[in-house]
Amino acid sequence: MPYDSLCFCYVIHNTAVYMYAKFKPTPPRFFDYRSNSSIEKNDLSNQSHRNLSSGQYSDFTSFLNANATLAVIVDQTYMQHQTNEFILNHFQKILNNAVHENLKYGGINFKYFTWTGIRLKKGKEKFEALKYISLPLITDTLAALTVMDCDNTWNFFEDMKTSNILVIALTNAECPRLPINQALMLLFVCLFMVKLRIPYVNHGQEFPQMILDAKMQRILNWQTAIVIMDQVLINENNHLTSSIMHESIKRNIEPISIVLYSIDDQLKRQKKRSAIRDILQLFSGRSQSKQQFMIFSKFYEDIIEIAENMQMFHVSNQWLFFIFEDTEKDFDVLSVTQNLEEGANIAFALNETRHECQISLNCTMSELSKALVNSISQLTLEEQSLYGAVSDEEWEYIRYTKEEQQNEILNYMRKYMKDHTSCSSCARWRIITALTWGKNQEHQKIIHRREISENRNKNFEFIDVGYWSPTLGVIAYESLFPHIVHHFRNITLDILTIHNPPWQIIKKDTKGTIIEYSGIVMEIVKELSRMLNFTYKLHDANTLEFEAYENQNETVITKINLYFMAAVAATINDPDKKAFNFTTPISIQRYSFLTRKPEEVSRIYLFTAPFTLETWVSLIAVIFITAPILYLVNCLVPTLHLKVQGFCTLRNCFWYIYGGLLQQGGMYLPKADSGRLIIGVWWIVVIVLVTTYCGNLVAFLTFPRFQPGFDYLHQLFVDQSFKELGLRNNTFFESYAAISSRLDFQKYLNHAIIYNNSVQENLEAVKSGDRINVDWRINLQLIIQNHFEKEKECTLSMSKESFLDEQIGLIIPVDSPYLDLINTQIYRLYQMGFIERWHQTNLPSMNKCNGKGLLRYITNHKVNLDDMQGCFLVLLTVKNGKNAKRSNIFLVYMR
Repeated sequence: MPYDSLCFCYVIHNTAVYMYAKFKPTPPRFFDYRSNSSIEKNDLSNQSHRNLSSGQYSDFTSFLNANATLAVIVDQTYMQHQTNEFILNHFQKILNNAVHENLKYGGINFKYFTWTGIRLKKGKEKFEALKYISLPLITDTLAALTVMDCDNTWNFFEDMKTSNILVIALTNAECPRLPINQALMLLFVCLFMVKLRIPYVNHGQEFPQMILDAKMQRILNWQTAIVIMDQVLINENNHLTSSIMHESIKRNIEPISIVLYSIDDQLKRQKKRSAIRDILQLFSGRSQSKQQFMIFSKFYEDIIEIAENMQMFHVSNQWLFFIFEDTEKDFDVLSVTQNLEEGANIAFALNETRHECQISLNCTMSELSKALVNSISQLTLEEQSLYGAVSDEEWEYIRYTKEEQQNEILNYMRKYMKDHTSCSSCARWRIITALTWGKNQEHQKIIHRREISENRNKNFEFIDVGYWSPTLGVIAYESLFPHIVHHFRNITLDILTIHNPPWQIIKKDTKGTIIEYSGIVMEIVKELSRMLNFTYKLHDANTLEFEAYENQNETVITKINLYFMAAVAATINDPDKKAFNFTTPISIQRYSFLTRKPEEVSRIYLFTAPFTLETWVSLIAVIFITAPILYLVNCLVPTLHLKVQGFCTLRNCFWYIYGGLLQQGGMYLPKADSGRLIIGVWWIVVIVLVTTYCGNLVAFLTFPRFQPGFDYLHQLFVDQSFKELGLRNNTFFESYAAISSRLDFQKYLNHAIIYNNSVQENLEAVKSGDRINVDWRINLQLIIQNHFEKEKECTLSMSKESFLDEQIGLIIPVDSPYLDLINTQIYRLYQMGFIERWHQTNLPSMNKCNGKGLLRYITNHKVNLDDMQGCFLVLLTVKNGKNAKRSNIFLVYMR
């Protein structure tokens, strides 16, 4: 390989052992030091076990009292294999020149190590040789420079990453950088360069390293990718796909599973477009599925145009294009994306390489050496200035630690390498991305016409994500696809709504501005704004003034196409025929009908309620049967002394049995066993009867009984005690009943009075029992609750039957690209139980007029005159009977 085509990667890290610096005594403080450079060469072939540490090298203190000694470790065998030249002499000369020309403050000593004399054939033996170098330098070394292959670089880093040492490493290309999540780390990479005068960007030799850097630094965190690449690029660079799929658990590199497609560069225009269409057609049918596309092709304009026609630029897809040509002359991002609509996630990697750069190892090494020397010199000057302003005690307290010194050196070197790129490191790719989500909504005013000639991307904003360079890798200021990570990026969107409790409840100030809002829909919108990262401004549809339309038949509801969405609970009905779209259902509403609450049954005969009429008749019959049996048994007793005089008359036996039923007892008891057996059995019957009666009587006293009401729709046409049937206008029930085969639906619709407002609703007729209204159960619950709060009584009731499910959703503009995104978030809210919770907290409460209210009535019920009126009726009846009997006796006596 020629010398000018050599490829090196140089990496700076604070924990590996690539470039060591030791400290030696220096002249007294405040002297303006110059370079105190010394060269020591060590050959491990003769002294592989040499102890490189000595007593004069102490732990890091400060650049004011110690020179920095830097150790340079070179794998000479690796370098000779690459260049057939002895590279160490170049390093010595370059480092000495950098020190003498750029070191203004402080001092630097160099020590060089190599293993040319040892013919190591196995990587393990070479790594053991590295240990002989690294272990003695751990405690008293600031930094180390190594030149070795990728595997040995990583092995050495893993072995030494617990040490606190600044690292600069030169290694081959397509080598994963050291993990940047380590503390105090900076990476420098130089890619494989082709011969001078031939732009390497045409061959895509930098792409493998760019992909590796993006994966290592978590800029490109895809799991799968659809890669479309020109065939010539595949032929010239077979490392690109391997870098995309590269995996290393130890080095924290996740693989990307790819589907690779190639485009033949030799195809004519129509055949080429047909080939592109055939490739994209394989993925166009996956509506709103998450797909990532990585494009390495000079036919990117055709790919964008065809993909847009296939509607593949939606909110879930991600597109990354690598643009080969000179971006300053040939690339216009606005022209390329002029047909894209909102919701596209597209990014471009643009080539900004300066081709006048010197591509040579000497230049790269010189640039790196100057960066390091200038960093140490500038840091020494800072320490001098700080030391002169404080006392010795304060200096010992506030001076830099070794770790802080290394961090400062890294920062200085990073800045220097960024500003001084004259060698191969001046290769640069700028990455831009498009901000598209909500941009039309963010920029537009309330207008009703859009010029057809305007580009769709007129409001797009293209921002710099960062850049890639061989020295710094990928420097990112922003996410590669900001909308995937941050969604709407906290922009303000306009949302249309109306006052419709309990779904949307809005309150306004005296100026008509919405100041407070609540309800089920508003809770959903509030959570959507948090999940999708946007703020919103509500507009009341009833107060907006719209300009005149050319099409006078357009309804107000179509004006939501000027807004992000309409936060209203709307019936999902024939969405394909509407001028707008619906979200996934946020609620399922069912219909019921509202009637007068059935009146409570009179309690005047409550004392008879525990037993049915058959039971009462049977009880009376048992009394009249038992009394004669007791009389006969007493009379037929064979011995006179066993007869009881009180049971010798049928009348006395009847009253005795009746008194036993009332648990009053009597003066006599049978003496014969036969009579006692009859009385004992009767007492058992009495115990069962009385216990059952008393228990049921308590239940009937506690639980009120109501007259039969209407619980099912078909009952309305059986007992037509009402005069009117009501139905709210433009309901789903109205349209469904017109085509339904259910006879009760058709009958109700034929007899229904359609109303539009609360006045025509005629609740007074419903309370009087002359009218029945059909509506959503939630609306009927709200009516009942409002009536109870106003009248303090429950005079309205809902039917038990619920019929005809109606889906309720939010309204989205017909061409909105965010429909599936919003549906996904609503589904997540369902899964987490939020929507169910909001229904429970926002729906009207019927506790006081339903089963719970009845339970409280039972718990707190006290027996009143209504409950006891049956007792007084019996008492008055008996007294009236006695008085009537006495009157009859008196009349007989007078006669």
